[in-house]
Amino acid sequence: MSDIDWFGVVYNALWILGLAVALAAVSYADWRRRLVQPRLTLRQALAQPSFQAAWSLGLLFFCAGLALSRGPWWQTVAWAALALAFLYLGGSALLHARRGAP
Repeated sequence: MSDIDWFGVVYNALWILGLAVALAAVSYADWRRRLVQPRLTLRQALAQPSFQAAWSLGLLFFCAGLALSRGPWWQTVAWAALALAFLYLGGSALLHARRGAP
């Protein structure tokens, strides 16, 4: 009776969630910059490791959602490779943020 493609709902929700997280990271970085350090430019705020970790998480979700979208095999491989790259970038940014690096 149910004709809902639940797998389609999951992978579409995943890439939409990824874009929402990325947008929220940019918005939060700008808000925090204005509140805490008004002299800091947006470019400098976006270069901080805490932003880079959240941004990479959002793009990881985005790429994972598109990798699961049942496209041609080469698109799946490309999106999965990008997802792994963002996993690495986010992990290294998170380690830098935990160490207190600028």
